[in-house]
Order: sequence, then structure tokens, then C-alpha cells
Amino acid sequence: MFSLQEIQQYYATNLENKTFRYTLRGGQILELRFYQQSLCHLLGIQHIMHHNKKFIGLSGYQKIQAGTLTLDTLRKRDALQYKQMYHRMQELHKLGEVLQRGAMYRFYILRQPRTNIKADYLLYWCNAEQLYHNLFLAKEKSLLPARQTDNSYSAISYVVMTEKDNHDMYIEQQEYKQILKFEVIEKTH
Repeated sequence: MFSLQEIQQYYATNLENKTFRYTLRGGQILELRFYQQSLCHLLGIQHIMHHNKKFIGLSGYQKIQAGTLTLDTLRKRDALQYKQMYHRMQELHKLGEVLQRGAMYRFYILRQPRTNIKADYLLYWCNAEQLYHNLFLAKEKSLLPARQTDNSYSAISYVVMTEKDNHDMYIEQQEYKQILKFEVIEKTH
């Protein structure tokens, strides 16, 4: 069994404070970052807690850290939604493999009417257990005037599907982008 605290520890150790840089064919560079306030959303906690702001964003992250938000809390709150989000929580520790082995797609929401995820790119990977990982990336919004060279992206959504699901739905009609180089850059303090 796993706990939200173990998931958070994996997230903090392996994803936060790092930049994952992708160089794509054609010269496009994406610099992907993971933030504390994104963890609960990536886990799908907003669906279980019915968008209660006390349990999402940085507040939710802190509740996990303090041990007041647990898997048991989520299960008791909404067992059906918990069951639907279970694969996200169980598989989040495989995001490192998704980042290294996933196929990159330029994501066009107009080509995928069955979702409201407003992403720019998608990393897609199937593991040996036939679970299909979809990590959605969106361009970071800057308070500074837009720069042509700005290549900062953040992870905004994570969906794990099984063989029974329509597991290729997010990549259908999307534009495959060949990854030429992948780097992990540690943040120095």
C-alpha cells in the first residue's frame, strides 16, 4: 500500500526543484517544471473533494504534508470518485519514466472534443502493466510581457487509463513531435 505522504515525498524529491528540458525536432525547446500547488490537481483530488479550495493547491499540499489529508480521508469523502482517481495516485511515482520514455504530442483541444483540458503538449507512455499515462503540459503564464523565447511549461493534468478504457483518445488526431534530446536540470539554491 502507499500513502499520500509517500506520493508527496516522491514528488518533492524527484520532480520539484528540477527542470525537464526537451529539445524537439524543428528546434522547439520545452522546459517543464512541477510545482507544489499542482500536486493535488495531478492526483485528481479536486474531483474527490468537489473543488473545496481547502484541499487543493498549496493548501492541499500542506494538508498532505501535515498528515491531515490522507487516502482514507479521500476514500471516505467520495468512494466512487476515489476509485476513479486511484490509478493516478497509485501511478504518480512512475512520472519519472513518463518523462524519460514518453512520446511527445502537440495537443490541440479543438481536435479532442471529449476533454476540457487546455494543454499545449502531452507526454504519452504505456507501461508493462498496460496502463496508459497522459501527462498534459501548458505554457506558463508570465506576468512579464510575452517573449518569443519563453519556453516554460508546467504539468497541469495527469490521466492514467487501463486497457479497457479508450486509452488512445488523447493522442488521436494530435501532432507527434520527435524528442531529440532530454535533460534533467537540478535547481541550485
